[in-house]
Amino acid sequence: MPPNHHKEIAKFLAEKTEGNPSVHEYRDNDGNRPVPVGCFGGSLYSTIGACDTSYNVPNGCFEFAAFGKSKWLPNAIVTSIYWLKDRTFSNWPVVCEDAVKQNAKSKSRHMAFCPSPFKLVVSTGQNVQWLLGVPIPDAEIGSAVEQIEQKAKELYPRWLFSEFA
Repeated sequence: MPPNHHKEIAKFLAEKTEGNPSVHEYRDNDGNRPVPVGCFGGSLYSTIGACDTSYNVPNGCFEFAAFGKSKWLPNAIVTSIYWLKDRTFSNWPVVCEDAVKQNAKSKSRHMAFCPSPFKLVVSTGQNVQWLLGVPIPDAEIGSAVEQIEQKAKELYPRWLFSEFA
């Protein structure tokens, strides 16, 4: 049974999107390390509960997101999480190398993440933000955070870029 604050996150996302939400567990190649990822409105993919794990990225309490119709996006999110395990980042964007390449035939090979300014306060007191994933090709691996933020603004719903939903 998921904790109440995970249910709060899923309920919030379901209310912000249209369509029937679904949550599936994705696992590593050995069938271990489950990561629940929800599909909301048919285009917004978000982890549910990643906010309870500390990652070596600039400060924050984060869920990971991807936006689009490509069926490989949830796998790219989970691959990114596994890729981050032994790495440390002190600046944005966080670029997870080959996270797309392992999951799809695409001209983009990597996932670049930047934080959403929006924060959802859940019952545990956590201020949950979303790391907005953007698929990028090799040529953009050194992109500045402003470039990744601009790409994210072109993909994601507007509410993720305000302080209030």
